[in-house]
Amino acid sequence: MSLTPHPLACTYGSLCAGCDWLMLPFAEQRTRKTNHLIEIWGAAIGAENLPTVDFVSVAAGGLRDRADLMVDRRSGTAKLGLFDRFQSGLVDLQGCPQMSPALEAWLQDFRRIEIPVERGSVRLRVSPSGVRGVWLDLANVDVKRLLDERTTLDRLREVGAVVEIGQKRKRLVEREGALKLSDPVLETWFETYIETDKEEVSVPLYCTIGSFTQPGFEANRALVREARRLISLAGAQRAVEFGSGIGNFTFPLASVCGEVHAFEIDELALEGLKRSLEVVRIGETSLAERVVIRAGNFQISNERRAPVEFRGADLIFVDPPRSGLMKFLDPLTALAPSERPKHFVYVSCFAESFATDSARLKELGYFPQSASIVDQFPQSRHYEVVAHFVR
Repeated sequence: MSLTPHPLACTYGSLCAGCDWLMLPFAEQRTRKTNHLIEIWGAAIGAENLPTVDFVSVAAGGLRDRADLMVDRRSGTAKLGLFDRFQSGLVDLQGCPQMSPALEAWLQDFRRIEIPVERGSVRLRVSPSGVRGVWLDLANVDVKRLLDERTTLDRLREVGAVVEIGQKRKRLVEREGALKLSDPVLETWFETYIETDKEEVSVPLYCTIGSFTQPGFEANRALVREARRLISLAGAQRAVEFGSGIGNFTFPLASVCGEVHAFEIDELALEGLKRSLEVVRIGETSLAERVVIRAGNFQISNERRAPVEFRGADLIFVDPPRSGLMKFLDPLTALAPSERPKHFVYVSCFAESFATDSARLKELGYFPQSASIVDQFPQSRHYEVVAHFVR
């Protein structure tokens, strides 16, 4: 097969590992992703059980409003970018066609500021309202040096950037003339979407710059629409959600269902969800009244858990990490098949764990009715799956 360049122009196409399929025509990318899902999913539950897989594409590029980059000065030359295709070093990215215009502009301004560390991670983010944020995940010795030196951090503040530092996502502030690190601050760095009276409405989501979110607004809108369509088809009144995070799917669920039990391990994400629930209403209805938050690591065995959360539910909605559901489904085994929720919607960023979990769902009596690939990561082998199972 002859491979021709994709129309997305990139200076680093032959070097950067970020877009490993850039040289594949889009039609070939679509075919490969679809075939990959069908192959491993069919191997897990039987090809005869698979529905037709739809494919949702938003754009060839320009979809990222968040970028995770590396800083490396060990070679003597400062580089900011991603690993090359051979994992031998960084590609110094002067620009990236995968970024939205707002994020691309932030990258250009950020590159003018020297980050005097040997090595570290940088997350650049632009909020729905256009606020710029940067999360510097650096060694403690580098953090101390930057605070003492001030120049780099002051320049970031001068260009209007909100700065978070370290694994705990501490907020950079100035107190009594000195730069300090304060507790994490939750602000509206992301958004989700609900539908009211046939009108799509954006919902602000509180989180930190370093919080996990989908990579960009437009691709996430397509993902949420697919999930919302299946939620509406299920007609559920009581839902159980696993992997709620900051609420990307919790709000679409709560806008349809009268009661949502949201399970999540990240306590800071749950704080963001609670904050968002406080301010979002549909008419006279406060969505906070519909959501019950459950904190804990529900992927591991927990003898105190009971099937009470699942009994009486119409829908289980899951958006797990790459590791999949693991032991989250264990309480279902204590219920009679007729007591298990009728509908199951699975959103996955990792097809391998999705296939493994599908085999478990089959044992529990669930079979897929529809599935879509949402192409959040064009020019790469990665994709999102949204699937609807019915008992």
